[in-house]
Amino acid sequence: MQAGMPLSGPVTLAGCGEWLRCCGGGEPRPRTVWLGHPEKRDQRYPRNVINNQKYNFFTFLPGVLFNQFKYFFNLYFLLLACSQFVPEMRLGALYTYWVPLGFVLAVTIIREAVEEIRCYMRDKEVNSQVYSRLTARGTVKVKSSSIQVGDLIIVEKNQRVPADMIFLRTSEKNGSCFLRTDQLDGETDWKLRLPVACTQRLPTAADLLQIRSYVYAEEPNIDIHNFVGTFTREDSDPPISESLSIENALWAGTVTASGTVVGVVLYTGRELRSVMNTSNPRSKIGLFDLEVNCLTKILFAALVVVALVMVALQHFAGRWYLQIIRFLLLFSNIIPISLRVNLDMGKIVYSWVIRRDSKIPGTVVRSSTIPEQLGRISYLLTDKTGTLTQNEMVFKRLHLGTVAYGLDSMDEVQSHIFSIYTQRPLAWK
Repeated sequence: MQAGMPLSGPVTLAGCGEWLRCCGGGEPRPRTVWLGHPEKRDQRYPRNVINNQKYNFFTFLPGVLFNQFKYFFNLYFLLLACSQFVPEMRLGALYTYWVPLGFVLAVTIIREAVEEIRCYMRDKEVNSQVYSRLTARGTVKVKSSSIQVGDLIIVEKNQRVPADMIFLRTSEKNGSCFLRTDQLDGETDWKLRLPVACTQRLPTAADLLQIRSYVYAEEPNIDIHNFVGTFTREDSDPPISESLSIENALWAGTVTASGTVVGVVLYTGRELRSVMNTSNPRSKIGLFDLEVNCLTKILFAALVVVALVMVALQHFAGRWYLQIIRFLLLFSNIIPISLRVNLDMGKIVYSWVIRRDSKIPGTVVRSSTIPEQLGRISYLLTDKTGTLTQNEMVFKRLHLGTVAYGLDSMDEVQSHIFSIYTQRPLAWK
């Protein structure tokens, strides 16, 4: 720990809670970040790695099986297959029950594996993007995943911002830059960002390493529209302190639209604003699958009724409870296991067609389990940010109380407005 360094909390590690905070866990708290000196960090921070995968190597198979058998449709066929291990309930060879179930599970596992691999490749592409880092030895190339809190990172025009940073310098003569934030907040209008005044006045970007300065920043949070912090330069006489706001912030996931910018990294990894606003990856299930699951329960209830009727016709003679189970097995084809695999194969083909559609190039299917949900869209709600309308407003109709005017009645509207403005001076007199 450097002498004279301002602290945002106690330095000594006493107890398990302090140990967790030192290792990057525990409650988020404000931080002091020195420019270009990651070794002066007052706590440990997460790696700057983006991970959108639902499973890892060890949880993949248990997770996929759990997500499949938590629904009644798949659980029903698993119980049918397991019942064949009981000699009194066996109706045929084991493979007649286990092979169809295994095929259905194999299709699901392969589909999930392909999606996880694609997600891994997308994350790897983002984490492997190369940026320039200012160091005492000059500018060095570094991967996005190797960026640390306190690093001075150079972001070129049209390049993605790799971490949450404070804007220090720009190559633009007007001393500002614009950001594209559509991947963060869905808005296509560019946002103006301003650098810290005292760092923008430095002759070169390399001078950022020669000054003794730090940023005191608030704890990580999900608010992408606000930021509170201070920038302090200690080696000036008198020391300079500037307040920081959202105008000085460069959030990860945004894209620089003008000039080259230099920033100091404040937050990385799971502490990024964009990551904190994203829910944990999970297996998605559409309304159609829920409806199929509900219909399966109804058919199973009907199946139980039929089995009870058949046993009742035999006056519940002998081991009637085993007869109920045998009748359930005999009539089990009422619920076809082929429905599950047909639905999965159909969704896979549907997703493949969407990705290959020449009319919508660049489309990425992030979840092949719910493509049919697109057919359920009835209303599309959007505000006027240009996300879908390209900032082109076309007059359709003007409503004034109980009166409506269209394009064909604009002459009437103009005459009304003209008469009102010509009569008003007479009324004033």
